[in-house]
Amino acid sequence: MISVGIDIGSYSIKVAEVESTSKSYVVRRVMEFPLSLDLTKDKKIEIIDTLRTLFGQYDLEQTQFVFSLAMKHVSARLLQLPFRERFKVQRAIISQLEDELPFSQEDAIFDAKIVRFAGKGAEILAMAAPIERVRDVVDLARDCGVEPLLISTEANGVNNLFERWADAPPEGLAPEQEIPSARQAELVLNIGHLSSEVLVYADGILHAMRNIDWGAKNMADAIGVKYNLNHLQAMRELQGKGFVMIDKTGGTKDQVVFSQTIEAALAQFTGELRLVMLELQSEMNLQWSKGMLLGGGSQLKNFGAYLTQTFEIPFNRFKQFEVHPAVTAEASPNLELVSVAAVGLALEGLRRPRNPATNFRKGIFAQQSQFLEVMWEKWGYAAQLAGIAFVVMITYGIIREGLATSLLDESDKVMRAQAESIAGIKSKQANPSRINKFISNQEKLERSRKSAEKVVRLNSAMDILNRINASLPASPAANLEIKRVSISNDTAEVQGYTDDENQHTVVKRALQKAASDGKIDQAQMMIRPPAGKVGFAYRFRVDRYTGG
Repeated sequence: MISVGIDIGSYSIKVAEVESTSKSYVVRRVMEFPLSLDLTKDKKIEIIDTLRTLFGQYDLEQTQFVFSLAMKHVSARLLQLPFRERFKVQRAIISQLEDELPFSQEDAIFDAKIVRFAGKGAEILAMAAPIERVRDVVDLARDCGVEPLLISTEANGVNNLFERWADAPPEGLAPEQEIPSARQAELVLNIGHLSSEVLVYADGILHAMRNIDWGAKNMADAIGVKYNLNHLQAMRELQGKGFVMIDKTGGTKDQVVFSQTIEAALAQFTGELRLVMLELQSEMNLQWSKGMLLGGGSQLKNFGAYLTQTFEIPFNRFKQFEVHPAVTAEASPNLELVSVAAVGLALEGLRRPRNPATNFRKGIFAQQSQFLEVMWEKWGYAAQLAGIAFVVMITYGIIREGLATSLLDESDKVMRAQAESIAGIKSKQANPSRINKFISNQEKLERSRKSAEKVVRLNSAMDILNRINASLPASPAANLEIKRVSISNDTAEVQGYTDDENQHTVVKRALQKAASDGKIDQAQMMIRPPAGKVGFAYRFRVDRYTGG
């Protein structure tokens, strides 16, 4: 089975193709499709055109597609529940998140990810997303010509590269048995174009997911304002020359100014990130040990060193292809960073029931119920008409069978009577084989009679010769000599010569009139015309029967 993860961002579309094997998986393809930065273009149409073309390459029966919601549209909180049964967890999260949601429960879809079992209970990451956002993703997928197997989140996709997703959730101590000491925690930063995601791990387990409304666009905007560039030009400057200087003593004035411009934009990000870190540090008793960078925005030169200097913990770029068991995709360092979420979403589609995937396609968006509802709405009236037509057809068949039986009996009686009166076959001996034999004999007699009539009406060779002679022009229209005439069945052949080409043409037209179908063919010349003469040899069909 092939699982395709689709990460649709504001700057580009990332697609990853992962194939499951008997024991593991293989990353087959990783692709990025940049989107136009022209604000006058409809980005949704561009996305649909790109994905529809791509999905046409796949066998939809053997491929499953996983789409995602951006974390800015999802609320997530870590909760501790006194039970571990999944059906109880699913029912509990709605009441647990009641005071946490910035939108109505009736307008939300809920899901939960069990991050670990703790004694008889479980720690879960409860999530909720607005129905409208889920509907947008489902409609987009259908516009692209596919039905999504799952609708997860970008953060859950990224998490699959840091978690043992193929195994059941790990077992841990109950909260009352844990020693209340600070836990070593790691940060994973996914820097996007418009927003960034923060994932927090403690003891190798995902504890929090947060969204920061800041991305590479903020740095590009700062460059654009400073150097009076439009957004497209500013993005090119950022991608081609973007950097921050850790030590400004060795740089030129222009380099220092450029670095300070980007640092001013980075200050907003580091400020919000610091607040998130302080909140989680106090809430979960964490001690930060290191950070990982991924996403297109993390390619800023010296970005990791800048964050290391700012937060006093090491930050490094994440090399995802080193953690996969097998990779056959051809990818660049850029693709390795930007495609993490897409690869993780593809892996989300390979999860097993013991550690199921996060899926917001449920309730009114559940694949089976939605399919039946749409099909009935679209074809219900036609199905009713088909049912009525089926009943009418059955009734007609019964009536027709009765009539056919009655007609068969009547026709058998008539056949026996006619066989006796016309063919002289006794009624008891009249059967289809005897009657067919009688008819066959009569047809042979009729064919023999018609053949005899044709022989009587057959034109002789002299009759045909007279017709040819009558059709040929008399002198002085054409001075010609006929040297050879051959008549075989319905084919005649005439050979001779004339004085010049004009007379030759006159003869040719005359012979065309003598032909029964008006057509003549060139024949092999069997005579040698005298010097100065133009020879001709033509073959054509003639009518051997009187009256045509």
